[in-house]
Amino acid sequence: MAAFFIYLLILISLIDTTPAPTSAHLATWSIALVMELMLLASALAVTTNKHREPKYGSPPGGKLRYKMTRWEIADTIIGSTRILLLLALITFYSVFVCIRRYERKQAKKRAATMVDASSETTGLLSRNGAANGSMNGPTQVNGYGSAATGGKHKHTEGAPAGWERPTTMPARSWWEYLRGYSFLMPYLWPSKDFTLKVVFVICIALVIAQRVLNLLVPTQIGKITDILAGENGPVRTPWIEICVLIAYKFLQGSNGLLGAARSNLWIPISQYSYREISVASFEHVHSLSLDFHLGKKTGEVLSALGKGSSINTFLEQVTFQMLPMMVDLIVAIGYFLVLFDAYYALVVAVVTFWYIYITIRLAQWRADIRRVMVNADREEDAVK
Repeated sequence: MAAFFIYLLILISLIDTTPAPTSAHLATWSIALVMELMLLASALAVTTNKHREPKYGSPPGGKLRYKMTRWEIADTIIGSTRILLLLALITFYSVFVCIRRYERKQAKKRAATMVDASSETTGLLSRNGAANGSMNGPTQVNGYGSAATGGKHKHTEGAPAGWERPTTMPARSWWEYLRGYSFLMPYLWPSKDFTLKVVFVICIALVIAQRVLNLLVPTQIGKITDILAGENGPVRTPWIEICVLIAYKFLQGSNGLLGAARSNLWIPISQYSYREISVASFEHVHSLSLDFHLGKKTGEVLSALGKGSSINTFLEQVTFQMLPMMVDLIVAIGYFLVLFDAYYALVVAVVTFWYIYITIRLAQWRADIRRVMVNADREEDAVK
């Protein structure tokens, strides 16, 4: 059943991803192909020689067999079918990538051809005009070499409004998201202040301590339960263990002592990040060309600059909420694998990945609605 949900998740991600398949699917299929080959080779090495038939509840096995049974033949056929399907998927991915790259090259060639065809071939000044800008040439220009035109600017005719933004979430891969996050890292790391660097390291240490506490709390609850159940001796009241659990609870969580200390220590770093992002935005806007400023409205530009705090909030959430959550999930799977068995860890892993997938899809659905709201807000600022 767990394997069914895993394959179902891969199938849905394949259908739901645009474009698909991606390198993540290729990596999954390649690892699965290697594992399937190892399983098939091991099964054939055992079943084609003298062996005992597997039997439930009997480690030595059942009857002694000298060749493959019908069930073993069926299992070998199913394993071979899986290998053929994986090979077909990898081949399909290779063909798909080649076709996609070819289409991209053709699109670039067409775009380059269009740019060359529409490029300016006539000089700024008239060929027959004098160097000081005389009016005798076929094109009348003033003394500074600019054409005498009136009305709207040519580059603004038919252009979309300055406040317009995409109304749907762009399709991006995980690698592109990671590259975008790495682009913002210089604004998160206080490279210009040694004191803030020390505070940053302390905050990361507090986050690691919170992750350890998340593992110690359920373990401590298990110890208390074992004592109350009399698993390791006579039943008694575990006062010391309860006090330790209370101390853990006092430190655990975002509202606990460690979380509150991390939030307070992070305030000067968040102010540093906001200041650096604001300065970078100011310098970037003032370094843009005149065409940009003529095609945009001042209210819309100011509205975009005023949303720099959202980037700062995004950095803090990714650093102290999303990444620690992923670490917690991986540690939980490993903990159940070591303490219990592989099936328990597999069930936790399947449920975890389904939760992550549903969360991402709901976030994308909400992001489209949020984008419409932001576009309406920027339109209002642009009209102002």
